[in-house]
Amino acid sequence: MEVVIEKFKPKITRPFKRKNEYWVKLIDEKEGEFIMKFKTPLEAEDAIYGLLDLQVYGGRVKLELREGNVIENLEILEVYKPSAKELVDEYFSD
Repeated sequence: MEVVIEKFKPKITRPFKRKNEYWVKLIDEKEGEFIMKFKTPLEAEDAIYGLLDLQVYGGRVKLELREGNVIENLEILEVYKPSAKELVDEYFSD
């Protein structure tokens, strides 16, 4: 199943071992939880660093999902990088 999410800004967990795999959860308040599975902890860490802009700024993504909200492929279509003024306004408005 292929899904396009417009405003995706996930919180990403540290890798944890489960069933001889390393899992990383992407948790979005609106869309729910998604899981990425890796064979080694190094692959999982690389994925986390690769998704850093998405965690900080949010963006538009296309996900190919299989049963249980497991991500088979994640394509970042656009990263919303706000201006410095927008970041400062957001920081001080909360």
